[in-house]
Amino acid sequence: MTFSTAFLPRACYFLALGVVLPACAQRVAAPAATTPAAGTFHKPRTVSTIPINTAPTDTVLVFQRTPCHGTCPIYTATIFRNGRVSYNGERFVTLLGSHELHLDPATVTTMLAEARRINFNQLAPSYTANVSDLPSTIITVYQPGQQRHRVLAEANIPAPLQGYITYLKSKIDPLASLGAEK
Repeated sequence: MTFSTAFLPRACYFLALGVVLPACAQRVAAPAATTPAAGTFHKPRTVSTIPINTAPTDTVLVFQRTPCHGTCPIYTATIFRNGRVSYNGERFVTLLGSHELHLDPATVTTMLAEARRINFNQLAPSYTANVSDLPSTIITVYQPGQQRHRVLAEANIPAPLQGYITYLKSKIDPLASLGAEK
């Protein structure tokens, strides 16, 4: 075998390799607008099952507890004026799935009165920290004659809001058979 005949198959092989490999390595770049800034972490949030501006007129409150990296209860309770509670338990709750529960209508009235007492509609929309493991509580209140107001509470929660969260948990958690320890 001479130099020219031994060189030709190898040259073709490397030429083909040089054409095929770059074609395999092409990647489509993600749009810059959807890429979060370096070093930021956006925790996934549970969202209400009721669209923002289309809640039934008898909906008064949506109470949501979101995930953490541990065993935090995850559920959404939509409370109606007549005491009906549409509950959806997701994880780390005794009552999983969708259920219809009931509160005394007087309790529902008191829930709204407490929201007015702490000036819920004047609270900031978000109380968060740059920590990824904290569970959140999301409360949406539909006061009669007022705009709906939603507050996400995760950290640095003002005392009146923390008291309201504790009050709501004391009324909703027993319905879903959750103990006070959660």
